Amino acid sequence: MTRLSVVDEIFLRTHRGYGIPVAMQGIWVFDEPIDRAALERADHMLGHGALGVRIVRPRIPGARRRWVRATDPAGVRWSDPITDVAVWADHCADVPLDPEFGPGWRLAAAPYGTGTAVSVVCSHVVADARGLIAAATAAVSDATPEPSPLLHERRSDETRSDDLRDAATVLGRVIGRTAAASASLAVDPTRRADLRRYLTASRTAPSAPRARPANWSPVSVVADLPAADFESRAHADGGTPNVLFLSIVAGVVDLLRCGGGAAVTLGVPMRVEAGGANALSVTAVHAAPDTPLTDVRAAARTAYRHPLTAPAGFPDELLHVVPDRWAAALAPSTGRRDALCSNIGDLPDAVRHIGGVTARRVATRAIHPGLRWEQAAASPTVLSAYVSRCAGTYTVSVVVTDPTAAHTVDTVRRAVAAAAARHALSPRFW
Repeated sequence: MTRLSVVDEIFLRTHRGYGIPVAMQGIWVFDEPIDRAALERADHMLGHGALGVRIVRPRIPGARRRWVRATDPAGVRWSDPITDVAVWADHCADVPLDPEFGPGWRLAAAPYGTGTAVSVVCSHVVADARGLIAAATAAVSDATPEPSPLLHERRSDETRSDDLRDAATVLGRVIGRTAAASASLAVDPTRRADLRRYLTASRTAPSAPRARPANWSPVSVVADLPAADFESRAHADGGTPNVLFLSIVAGVVDLLRCGGGAAVTLGVPMRVEAGGANALSVTAVHAAPDTPLTDVRAAARTAYRHPLTAPAGFPDELLHVVPDRWAAALAPSTGRRDALCSNIGDLPDAVRHIGGVTARRVATRAIHPGLRWEQAAASPTVLSAYVSRCAGTYTVSVVVTDPTAAHTVDTVRRAVAAAAARHALSPRFW
């Protein structure tokens, strides 16, 4: 597919300021130094592979934006020696990422102890977590880089006719389905109720904090848990590793809110066949810190059957043809989502190796470059959490954006440790 999907458009609008900006990040920690030539080669491979794309506007109104090949990579950003890899990784997001004019991604490295820390960040418009992992895995191999599957080069004279065809397809679908959905509202009370629920959820905004807390900024922590212990506890309590992850995140949210024990709403990304760079949707799972894993599992199973879409039969493609501000308001919403919980899954072993050196630690997560307090205050989501499994270890990353309190790394670590301790788990923090 050479055109942006609906989800790609949503992330493009967050990049432009309609919501919280999101970038994907992969982090490696090596105990041995990485040869600079090996990293430059990986940078070259990333730029000529799946991440080497950018967005251009169509020539015909109504057509979707499309992907084209990006310019050459910007080069590896080397930092001075570091002592705290987690803090350094946070700062790796402090680079301009531009999916339209480039660069949409950056590779960075720094000496760390006797070894090297490495980070790759890319705009969420360019790739989701699985896309970034696939691109990174290909880049650290010796294979010839494969061009992005999003690209399908055409001559300039073909582009205009392609835009005409795409505009006709999109507008025809939008007009036809919108007319059908509007007609059904007049005769179907279920559709009307669906639309009312959707509008209520979309318009539900958090109570705006009166003032910005002193020293507020996003806070992140990364922790490792042995896979054998994690899986054993999950299965012993009638859950799965993913369900245990959801339960731990519910506990972290509760503890950061002073431990009231109330249920929270967890937004959970899920894979869908959507095309584009981001083949995912989101559903909502409700859980309290003390909800049995069997009940969380049942709730998640039900939620996965109901990914978020436009309401009452209206087409998702509306987001392609309306102005940014309208699209931001119409985008599917979980309403008052307290936290985002993304299970990235198993990482391929090949991604651990760069230049013949094997990483001791690997993490994957999303971060929020340039996040302002005003943006955080406009969102009900107080944190996002990510989990991946690699080389016998589950790595959990938590990024706290709560606008009501100036949390510290220590307070977030204590909350993660206490939430994990409820399941007899002891995280090792980076």
